[in-house]
Amino acid sequence: MKKPFLRKEGAGMSFNDHINGLFDVKMQLPEYLRKVAQHYFEAENAVKQDIRTKEQFEQRRENLRAYFLSAIGGLPKEKTPLHAICTGETERESYSIRNIIFQSQPGVYVTGNLYMPKVRSGKVPVVIFTCGHVETAKAYPYYQKVCIDLVQNGFAVFSVDPISQGERMQYYDKEIGRNLVRWHTEHTYHGLQCELAGSNVIRYFVWDLIRTIDYLCTLPEIDETKIGMTGNSGGGIQTTYMMMVDDRLQAAVPCTYITSREIYMKAGHSQDGEQILYGAISEGLNFDDYLTFFAPKPVMIGAVESDFFLLEGTSEAYERARKIYGLYGCEENVSLGLVKGTHEYNDDLRETAVNWFIKYLKGEPRTYVTDRSMMVEDKQTLQCTASGQVLAEFDDARTIHDLTVQFMQEHRAQRSVGNPALFKERVKSWLNMPQYKGPIYPKIFRKDHIDNPNHLKSDIHYEYLFFFSEPDIFVTGIYVSAAGKQSDLCTIFMHDEGVNHIFKENDLINQLLRDGDVFAFDPRGMGTVQCRPVNPRPFYEMFGTEYKLNCDAIMMRMTLAGLRVYDILRACDYIKQHHPGKRIRLAGKGISALYALLAAVAEDAADSLYLENMPASFEEIVSERYFKYDARFHLPDVLNYFDIPDLLEHVSHKQITRFHSPDVGNIIWW
Repeated sequence: MKKPFLRKEGAGMSFNDHINGLFDVKMQLPEYLRKVAQHYFEAENAVKQDIRTKEQFEQRRENLRAYFLSAIGGLPKEKTPLHAICTGETERESYSIRNIIFQSQPGVYVTGNLYMPKVRSGKVPVVIFTCGHVETAKAYPYYQKVCIDLVQNGFAVFSVDPISQGERMQYYDKEIGRNLVRWHTEHTYHGLQCELAGSNVIRYFVWDLIRTIDYLCTLPEIDETKIGMTGNSGGGIQTTYMMMVDDRLQAAVPCTYITSREIYMKAGHSQDGEQILYGAISEGLNFDDYLTFFAPKPVMIGAVESDFFLLEGTSEAYERARKIYGLYGCEENVSLGLVKGTHEYNDDLRETAVNWFIKYLKGEPRTYVTDRSMMVEDKQTLQCTASGQVLAEFDDARTIHDLTVQFMQEHRAQRSVGNPALFKERVKSWLNMPQYKGPIYPKIFRKDHIDNPNHLKSDIHYEYLFFFSEPDIFVTGIYVSAAGKQSDLCTIFMHDEGVNHIFKENDLINQLLRDGDVFAFDPRGMGTVQCRPVNPRPFYEMFGTEYKLNCDAIMMRMTLAGLRVYDILRACDYIKQHHPGKRIRLAGKGISALYALLAAVAEDAADSLYLENMPASFEEIVSERYFKYDARFHLPDVLNYFDIPDLLEHVSHKQITRFHSPDVGNIIWW
């Protein structure tokens, strides 16, 4: 029987934990990202400490607003007809509930409930209620109670179904009568496509709410000078973003969301796609900035004592906001409504918020006591469509995917490779890699060989080694060579499963060894240097560790992809420094093939490439309504810089082997 080039004997032929007991690398990537972030947090703090005048603050506020709008891909340029309709009305003793549908863009149907008090003396103030991450959205009992309390105190209230909740599921199939993508994941699922195209899914949330205000301003009952907004969790997110972009809002209560990025980053808790703004940390946009965008208008932070949006950060944001409001002489216009409880718009928080709106939108004393046993409506009563879903109701309904494809087509940069030098710089600009280029001191902690007379008629030698790619980042590799075979080529090979997986890739490694040496390599966060999970979700799934850490990087205008490409280039440096004279071939399997290709473009480091099972195109991912989600594809704005075919065109003068191997499942290996 023919022996493999390497035969795994228990754990003896592979890297073990902690680089075989030598170093603990299991938290190096999260700690690295925190250190980079700390630099930005300190710079942000210094800037804010230096703000002494309204003029200084307002200049910074305008800069941040411009950044925010750019980060989300801007807003639609045209306000199209709303075509609002009322599909039903429910009468209660002191108020009515109208079921409303309007179009925020042609074919984009927004569903909501308009609560209207029956006793009115002239126009009434209105509060827009933004729903958090709850499947039933406007029909959720806790949210209904906020609306009922407000309307019973003389406010009109409009409760809106956000995208992918309530009656606005984006992957509902009317033929089979159910969603094909789970509701809570939709924001991040189509959010990935938005990111690739150069926008953010929040632009559609924000536009829906801007058009909600437009709709309310058409109603004769509404006092358009007294518009407020509140919501918790995802609704708090929407409220804070609207505080930045629509001056018609006069009072706001974002709940169970405000904290600080520095505090929240340590928690390991993942956030949905609409919360991840490309460059937010590096630009200095923090939670307190969401509050001070509203200055000097009144805002209350709604908070609960036991939230995962940590109260330590909430307190910091509040104190920073008070300083800015003090520049306007109205510190009292920013307040903290803190109650007992967990992450919910609970009874105490509701009572606090309603009394706050009574003071700031009606100018009346705050004496209201909520009815904690109030009855709410069933879901069907509040339903705006007969079918329960706008995609089933309207043949011309458009989805966020439709809008994203349109956005991509309208904003597609002229990405032709053109001047190779300029294209290379464009790729490097997007990668935003570290600049460290110190010497490499490899630690070769083990050398062995395997007698393999049936392969190349010689022994196979290998070296286990690791080195610092940059300070505080260990990377690992196995250098494999055939004794007695002289070659001027070394293949640097990356596999998504890590260097230990080469023991399952005997045929591929043997193939590469025919041409020369092989350096199987793990860049940061992969294989032998993969970090321990930072949260309980599966590592590579949506909201898992890979997703969380990449989101942290994205908010610093980096990606894990860019950091890994840098490490691959450092592996090339290792070969040049310690195996001088060898030509380099870059090889990868899976997403690692993309990393290899990016490295070949960024530094012209390789003479040839071997690319197996590499993704075909980012544009293809955006264009497909249903695609196979992979957390490693959160690559913001990439299509405004390049697509994968552009990369291949740039290196087309090199020898490139591309291969797509079939997936034959998990098969036992010897």
